[in-house]
Amino acid sequence: MNIRFGVQQCATAPDPGQGSDVPLLLKTKITAPRRGRGILPRPRLEQYASLLNERRLAILTAPPGFGKTTLASIWAEALQAQSHAVAWLSLDAEDDSAQRLLFYLAAALKQADPALGQACLSLRAELTLFSTETLASLLINELSRSEQPITLFIDDLHCIDDAVLVDALRFLLQRAPAHFHMVFISRNELPAALLDHLYADDLLQIDSAQLRFELEETRDLLRKAGYEPQESSDIGRIQESAEGWIAALRAFLLTPGHNVARIAPRSICNLFEEVVRHLDEPLRQSLYPLGLLEKFSEGLLSALLGRQQARQLLEQLQQRQLFVTALDPDETWFSLHPLFREHLKKAYLRQHENEAREVLVQAAQWFAERKLWLDAIRLGLDSGEVWQVKVWIENCATTLIEQGDFTTLVILEKRWKLQASDCPLPLKMARAWAMGLSLEIGPAHKLAKQIEAELWAEPDRGQSTSIYWEVQALQAMLLGLGDHNVRSGPWARRCYDAGVTRPWVTNVLLNLMSGSLLRDANWEALYQLPPTADAQDGNRGYFLHECYRQSLTALAEGAQGRIGYAVEGLQALVDQIDQNFSDGLTTPNPVLLALPNALLAHFHYLRGDSSQAARYLQGNLDYINMGGFLDVIALAFVTTARLQAQQGQGLRARQSLEQMAALALRREWPRLQSWTLMERVRLCLQERRVREAAGCVRELQQLQALALDDGGVDRRQFALLAEVWLGLAGHPVRAELIADAQDLLIELRDRQFWLMTAELGLALGFYLATQGQEGDVLLIEALGLIRDSGAVALLRDIGVAEACASLSAHVPANWRAEVTALLGRSEGAEQESGSCAALLTLTVKERQVMQLVAEGKSNKQIAKDLSVTPETIKSHMKSIFAKLKVESRAQAAVMLQQG
Repeated sequence: MNIRFGVQQCATAPDPGQGSDVPLLLKTKITAPRRGRGILPRPRLEQYASLLNERRLAILTAPPGFGKTTLASIWAEALQAQSHAVAWLSLDAEDDSAQRLLFYLAAALKQADPALGQACLSLRAELTLFSTETLASLLINELSRSEQPITLFIDDLHCIDDAVLVDALRFLLQRAPAHFHMVFISRNELPAALLDHLYADDLLQIDSAQLRFELEETRDLLRKAGYEPQESSDIGRIQESAEGWIAALRAFLLTPGHNVARIAPRSICNLFEEVVRHLDEPLRQSLYPLGLLEKFSEGLLSALLGRQQARQLLEQLQQRQLFVTALDPDETWFSLHPLFREHLKKAYLRQHENEAREVLVQAAQWFAERKLWLDAIRLGLDSGEVWQVKVWIENCATTLIEQGDFTTLVILEKRWKLQASDCPLPLKMARAWAMGLSLEIGPAHKLAKQIEAELWAEPDRGQSTSIYWEVQALQAMLLGLGDHNVRSGPWARRCYDAGVTRPWVTNVLLNLMSGSLLRDANWEALYQLPPTADAQDGNRGYFLHECYRQSLTALAEGAQGRIGYAVEGLQALVDQIDQNFSDGLTTPNPVLLALPNALLAHFHYLRGDSSQAARYLQGNLDYINMGGFLDVIALAFVTTARLQAQQGQGLRARQSLEQMAALALRREWPRLQSWTLMERVRLCLQERRVREAAGCVRELQQLQALALDDGGVDRRQFALLAEVWLGLAGHPVRAELIADAQDLLIELRDRQFWLMTAELGLALGFYLATQGQEGDVLLIEALGLIRDSGAVALLRDIGVAEACASLSAHVPANWRAEVTALLGRSEGAEQESGSCAALLTLTVKERQVMQLVAEGKSNKQIAKDLSVTPETIKSHMKSIFAKLKVESRAQAAVMLQQG
């Protein structure tokens, strides 16, 4: 019979009696799958294509939906673009025979190179009569006669039994010539017997950990799909729910309404059901209880299932890649993907609710015996054992606060309300700290007052007890979080001098005093403060205080113009965080890393290195605005908006400032509101919306007039600087502006706020020059401060280059030359950043075209190499020119080399 559609018939027709033993060649199985549109470029993974010719074997292993096949097809295209022969074979359950697998492998090779595979294919009718070694030898001999590099991709190896894989492929892997390479793609780990003869440098292995989308890749994917989050934290929540699993991210994008709270639509549930359905019954029944556990170890599973069954379950989880992740380098603790875990949990509770409750109680008791209170409480609440949970919460509330798990304590309280009547005073104190640190300022203040009233009812009025001073420290912290720095610092000093609080509270007080002294520019007192206390008994929560302290120190150094010292200290802090959390089991609070990274982004931006600034901001903004550190939040948003404006993304810069303004209103922070308005003025003037800028200046002046206790001179600086900018744009300003600005400059110099002095002095100097007045002294002073600090972005951000050209009669020639030199450094870094960003917008095919352009090939040669028409290459080039904003092939090639 002649098979036409999708099936290739061999030259020798099979005997009718052998039909069931003779494989039919399905063309779709030996053709690489077509990639869908909208694939996000992932350079960090795509670059591995260049290593395939250096390794005998590459292995991609991950659960379904992690993009293994997509990445492999991108590699295949990259190799084809380099004139390498590429063969593809997709397996299924019917190929579970060594001879059949080798037969299809031969067909795939022949598809790539007509000179290959024919010897094996000619044995089609008698295939089962030959040993696998014989069939493999025929392929090896043909490969040896070919000189062209060839790579064979074999997909879905998990469909084949391990013994069959070893029988079919081991000899081929051992004996194939050096120019033959293979890429294996599987959901399961490959049998050790298949790989035991390979050296480490023969292998390239990529698993789910590397295939997961990083936060910035998730952000880019959602942007490319046109998704704009309603809140800045939505991206972080989506990333947390999906854990970088591309199948879940794409399912989320296909779900109507893009509900962040429900990221697992029916399509993902169906995938999970298919995975579970194909498991053996014993494994399936052992798997369901894991849906109840956020993390598990062999010890915990042994308590629940028995030692032998626990060990077998762990082996099967890892071998079958069942959405499992090791939480520490020693692989003693594990977790399932949160969506898979939720699926198993729902199924278990639906089918065996009573049994599931017993497992929860048993697991909770196991954690409690080891004083792992947080896990015990969570499981206890799920099981309904509320009275036992109450005892555990009383035991661990203070510990949770000191470990930085204050948000967890708030969540626990919301899930199970603790009544004031049966709540011990230490537990009530812990709840107040938890609410305050979670920025529930009003409820925390109310509870603190209740505790204080209870203490005053005591005969000794409570003043001699440590808890009295602790509640005073809490109120000082609440003032600090509200930006009431004039009151918070002295209040904290009184508590500190009492000397009766525990070390964790003492650290809070030291940070409050540091922040207050920084705002007051009392540098000597700031540097004389003792260091924060070290962690006790390995309690890493103490490190949060150290992180805040070092961030405050960096702000102080930056304010005084010592940006290099600030960067050095922050980098040391990041290294310290990496060292403290290097075991992998305990991850740092995201805010912990976000604080130094945000400041590093700001300082690198000031130095003119926009690309570095953007890298430090990646993935951090969503976490920064969850904290209560006003200055870091402001600098992160300002740096983000300025980077976006530089890249021509004015709308996105406005949206960033709108988020900043909304946060200022929600937290009741007038200083942050002023900061936002100043940035709006700058952006409006850049876009020549002078009237809107004037409206913002009026709002700034109203905020400046308020009698607040935030301390410092920020609001005056913001209002005056914005008004000077408005005057430079030609808009009428107050007659008192010059005198007010000069008075503030005197105060800034006296308090050694040198960066603020440089910024205001630079703007005022130019404004004086436009008014025909003498501004040289201010300009020269500002330039010296900028040169010494390295903050060249202060020049660029008010358009100094244009001003120099228009004010040549007022600015000394040597000063203009020095400004031009400084701006040259800044603009060079900016161009580099723009080039990198533009290159990332290119598709895989466009980058392949660009690589060949850089090699000097013509459109006709490129078309031949990529097996497309010259018209297609012209279309690609038109798109490349538009994306890179270049006008010639030479410019595009230079940008590629620099990027």
